[in-house]
Amino acid sequence: MSVENAEQTTANLSRRGLLKFGVAGGSILLAGKALGAGSEASPVAGVEAGSASFPVIEHDDFPYPVNADYKQFNPEFNEFIQTYHRNMAKYGAEEPYVEIDRTQPGFRPFETSLNYAPWSVKIRNTGYSMYCQPNQGEYGWGFKPQGEPYPFESPQQASDVIKRAARLYGADMVGITRQDWRWDFAVHHDFITGENLTWEDDFPFKPKTVIVLAFEMDYESLSAGPTQVSSAATSVGYARMQHTAGMVAEFLRGIGYNAVASGNDLGLSVPYAIAAGLGESSRMGLLVTYKYGPRVRLAKVYTDLDLVEYDKAKTFGVRSFCERCQRCSDACPSKALSRAEKPSFEPPEGGFQYFHNPGIEKWYSDARKCREYWIESGSDCATCITSCPYNKPDFWQHRMIEKMNSIMPGPVHTFMREMDIWFGFGDTFDSKAPDKFWSREGRMYDGRA
Repeated sequence: MSVENAEQTTANLSRRGLLKFGVAGGSILLAGKALGAGSEASPVAGVEAGSASFPVIEHDDFPYPVNADYKQFNPEFNEFIQTYHRNMAKYGAEEPYVEIDRTQPGFRPFETSLNYAPWSVKIRNTGYSMYCQPNQGEYGWGFKPQGEPYPFESPQQASDVIKRAARLYGADMVGITRQDWRWDFAVHHDFITGENLTWEDDFPFKPKTVIVLAFEMDYESLSAGPTQVSSAATSVGYARMQHTAGMVAEFLRGIGYNAVASGNDLGLSVPYAIAAGLGESSRMGLLVTYKYGPRVRLAKVYTDLDLVEYDKAKTFGVRSFCERCQRCSDACPSKALSRAEKPSFEPPEGGFQYFHNPGIEKWYSDARKCREYWIESGSDCATCITSCPYNKPDFWQHRMIEKMNSIMPGPVHTFMREMDIWFGFGDTFDSKAPDKFWSREGRMYDGRA
């Protein structure tokens, strides 16, 4: 069969799948509405992720079980730091040299520069905060508030003002939660100097509130992975994080409150984002939002502004979907993702590693395998993000499938996975994708030039 015929066959299958989907989807949605009429769950009209018109459940507490003996994570055990030390000892460099064909699409000089440019800007401004290095540039601890704290009329007004400012400054999603010692690092480790700073002796104030910011990563560039083109989506995200978080922190200091911006430093971004209502945990270990799926980067702002009332954690069916899907673990080139059906408090027997941070119910991945593949491939990979059925542009069929998923979990999860495959989404390692990214033709979702 020729390539043209194969593509036409796929298109016809997709059309037939679409018809099946329309009939099945309509039936399931009607059934879901009937079932939902008597439900005791309190659906939320929308989520910060954007215009959710399906049952979203609010939680007064963190939505996943945490053991009483859970311990704070020590960032010294972050795999980026461990890899850095291993490579410096073995090769005298942050990463070993890997021979890659620089003429192949995705790794040409202009594509490498596409990725390196945002990283250069980011490192000049906030150092190696992506490796949890604390107290760097815009993420520094030495900035002082100006004047007396502004007396907001109510916690709601304070929340509305902060969120509007953050959106203006460039955040795609904003949630606000109370500071929680469980998600803060045990110490602040500078992997270059070896110094450990503490909350009690070195941090400039006692935080009460954490503002969590999410930034969409570009769908089309990630679809060109794993290459330098897809890696650029990550580097742009980190560059945006520092500028927006830095402005939000300065905004708060300008009205009299202490504030410190943060990227990967200070604390665990994913549980803070979950607590702030931005999304759910996943098999990948990444946050999954409603609007962007796992295709986001996260920053935080710690402040002593006390809101008293905070955003609530929200769930919409991701975890139960992850139990059945496994597209990310199927696609992972390093086999670093768990294939266990259910999340657990501990990694599989004999599988514990220093970076695992047990004590919370989750899926455990192998960060060392993941990082080693990044080095081997000359990219930041992101295959798990690209393959995830929640990582999609705002097409109607995806929104309908996701609504069905939240209304009627279980068998619908398998349907959602299969529909994602039918429509041809989540493909990885497409050698034509880098050229598609640069092409002026066939923009996939919003016609941007």
